[in-house]
Amino acid sequence: MDYPVAGPASEEDLPAMLVDSAISHCEKLRRVLELEGWVKEGHDNPMLAAPCRKWQEEREHLLAELHLNDGS
Repeated sequence: MDYPVAGPASEEDLPAMLVDSAISHCEKLRRVLELEGWVKEGHDNPMLAAPCRKWQEEREHLLAELHLNDGS
């Protein structure tokens, strides 16, 4: 019995992989924008200090994954 050999994606798989990658990037960007809004709203609220730090860390992590870290 012949088993498929793991190797580079075939040309037929490429469009699906590109779509999956684009969807993943869009979801991460949406999350970055959502977190940015929360950070801005929670920045001046002492009760949200701890969550705000976590939101900022998650935002920075996502930006680094997307190679969009602006150094802020």
